[in-house]
Amino acid sequence: MFGNASFRKGARDSVLILFAVGAFGVAYGVLAVDAGLSPALTLFSSVIIVSGAAQFAMVGLAVAGPLPVLLAATGLGLRHLPMSARLADIIESQPLLTRLRLAFILVDETFGLTIRAHDAGVEDVVAYKTAADLMLYSGWIIGTAAGAWFVSSIDPEAAGIGVLFGLLFLGLAAPMVKVRRDWVVAAAAVVATLIATATLPVAWQITTAAVASALVGMVIDE
Repeated sequence: MFGNASFRKGARDSVLILFAVGAFGVAYGVLAVDAGLSPALTLFSSVIIVSGAAQFAMVGLAVAGPLPVLLAATGLGLRHLPMSARLADIIESQPLLTRLRLAFILVDETFGLTIRAHDAGVEDVVAYKTAADLMLYSGWIIGTAAGAWFVSSIDPEAAGIGVLFGLLFLGLAAPMVKVRRDWVVAAAAVVATLIATATLPVAWQITTAAVASALVGMVIDE
């Protein structure tokens, strides 16, 4: 696999993701420990969940109870349906175990790189995504461990780490806003978030704003 040209290209293309995701992993480790999770449980959650958005939501809503966490994580995870359908269309001829392995790490960053590489004609999409996934996974695990065990003494509020959750979504969404429909949905998301923040309990703000924005996107033509 390491001698595969597509694998090496995937690794090169995802170097920046390794460091960026690693930084978010540190932030998650700090926030999770601050929210009451043990360092070991914090690391375990990153090993099996591999979803920065869902994990940040989990620690942010932990005080509200399991139901809000479940609803928020489910709402955030719904974007994986079209993502998985697109990926399945590309790798449909692969064995089941290969498809399951590639589906385990289905995140925005490596998915976007893989689709772009496929459209550009990369020879081996499976090897490319495997390399990109390994880079992202390594950064996420190492960053989480560092944050949970070595940086957890930092006060998250004093360091401003909490704002990284919002910056994460801003960074993911910004490149996708290209046409009029995207701008309308983005504006609807901002308005819905402001209204939810002002009128709803913390536990329901994310889910309500996400659902409202999604409904706007459903009724607007391209």
